Formats: sequence, C-alpha cells, structure tokens
Amino acid sequence: MLTTIKDWSIVAAGMVALITLITGLVQYVRQARLLRVQQFVDMRRRFLENPTFREILNLLATDNSLLREVPIQDRRNLVGFLEELALMVNSGVIRPEVAHYMFGYYTKLIAESKHFWEGLDRDSDYWTVFWNYAEQKKALARIEKSRGREHRLMF
Repeated sequence: MLTTIKDWSIVAAGMVALITLITGLVQYVRQARLLRVQQFVDMRRRFLENPTFREILNLLATDNSLLREVPIQDRRNLVGFLEELALMVNSGVIRPEVAHYMFGYYTKLIAESKHFWEGLDRDSDYWTVFWNYAEQKKALARIEKSRGREHRLMF
C-alpha cells in the first residue's frame, strides 16, 4: 500500500512538472511574440513620427530634386534607421515579411532615388547593410508576387 502511494506520488509530481514546463514554454513564446510586436511598433513610431524622415519620405515619393538640399546627416540617419531594421530582421527579432510590408516601399524608393544619394557615396562599403537589405526586399517582393499575394503580416 505504501509503495502504491509512493508510485502515484511520483507520477503526480511528474505530471505537475510536465504541466509547469509546458505552461512556461507557452508563456515564453507569448512574451517573445509580444516583445517582437512592441519592438516593431517602436520602430514604426520612430520612423513615422520623425518630422525629418516624413519630409524626406514626401520628397522621395516623386524623387524630388529638393532631396539634394536635405542635409547629408539627415539622409544618413534615414538609411541608418533602415539598417537598424535590417539588423533586427537578420537577427530574427522582426520577421522579413513584416518589415517588407511596413518599410519595403521606402527602402525601394531610397535605393532607386537619384537625388537622395547626391553628395553621398552610394557605392561605399558603409552602406553594405542597406544594399543587402534592399536586395532582400526585392527578392521577397518577387516571391510574394509569384505566389499571387502581396503581403502577409505574421508576428
């Protein structure tokens, strides 16, 4: 009788430990997802609420020649922001599809702009992360287009 109680106690303790482990893993996944969403929202807010970025983005929409007059440091900061985003994508913090959906258009505009790069050495090694990111965005756009869908957000 004592042996049976001991055996059942071991089984019950094992089940409690297993349930605790599963619950912990589920919470970990939820927190990781929440963290990714929060970091994405923070990035988006930094991007859209920065008046300098908004001004540059408005000019980029038509590749306006006034882009040449935007201070070089402001243009560097915008590309630097997109490089931060690329690093977050490359490290798995933000999914590529999400980054592409929210920032791919602007990356494309900058990559294709003639006036934005005036006074900047667009072929400099300094911009390697940006150009790699721009190429990833082009590839992702082609893949999504070939699949017959534009964008699918998944955090």
